[in-house]
Amino acid sequence: MEQTTQIEVGILGPLQVTVNGRPADVSGPRRTMLLAVLALHQGRVVSVDALIDAVWGLDDCVSSRNALHHHVVRLRAALGRTALVAFPNGYALVAAPTDAAVCEESLGAARRALRDGDAELAEELAGKALSVWRGAALQGLTDTPWLQAEAHRLEELRIDALEERFEAALVLGRHREVVSELELAIAENPFRERLWRQLMIALYRSGRQAEALDTFRTARNVYVEELGLEPSPELRRVQEAILAHDPALAGGEVGGRRDELARLVQQLRADLRRAEELYARAVSGADDRVLAGAMA
Repeated sequence: MEQTTQIEVGILGPLQVTVNGRPADVSGPRRTMLLAVLALHQGRVVSVDALIDAVWGLDDCVSSRNALHHHVVRLRAALGRTALVAFPNGYALVAAPTDAAVCEESLGAARRALRDGDAELAEELAGKALSVWRGAALQGLTDTPWLQAEAHRLEELRIDALEERFEAALVLGRHREVVSELELAIAENPFRERLWRQLMIALYRSGRQAEALDTFRTARNVYVEELGLEPSPELRRVQEAILAHDPALAGGEVGGRRDELARLVQQLRADLRRAEELYARAVSGADDRVLAGAMA
């Protein structure tokens, strides 16, 4: 009986493929593109026509079908005979987890944790989503429109994970720590309004109100000059809240006090357990002395 093959595919950076923990020899641009397309479908069947479109970007033709069959045979030789399963209408790469799936799952969990009020868990999960990135998504494999679109979708997920991590950090009162990271993220993604909002709040909570307002003006200039659009009402509301010194903007300080209170409660519980242990020992010692006196 053939043993189960454990395959892992890394597509958030240069393509990485391991079989049972060892690097697999998958070479050639079309073959690596085919593997990436199959891996991105996470075990689902991909039709022959869809594979040809994604890998060759061409209409169905005899030569592309022959080439597809050739690369399937070579992939089976590299990954194991049972890894790539043929179906009447296409192929599926089974039991081959990807770093992209880890990113998506961790990001979804981070969002749920933040909605549930667990900012520490959200920050941890968003960090996990970011930790699997080694470079540009599908690096060197975006020669067709389908793969270009997938690379763009994955890059958007990376920015989403960044925003979730920043949001959790703001809830936890770490506004000073994320200012420089937010500035760098905005330099790379100037059209993400959520990043501008987060930077404005982080600067305001750090006692830098003038810089927070300057950030709004910079964001407005970017949107008007580059996109011909005004900032959203949400971003304007943040500007107005800063001008009005709205107490709601001090949420990070509340988060910091909550952490301090949690540490205090934990210490009090430890002190209480210690006191109970000392009391139990004292009572036990007293009982022993009473018993010894009665027997004298």
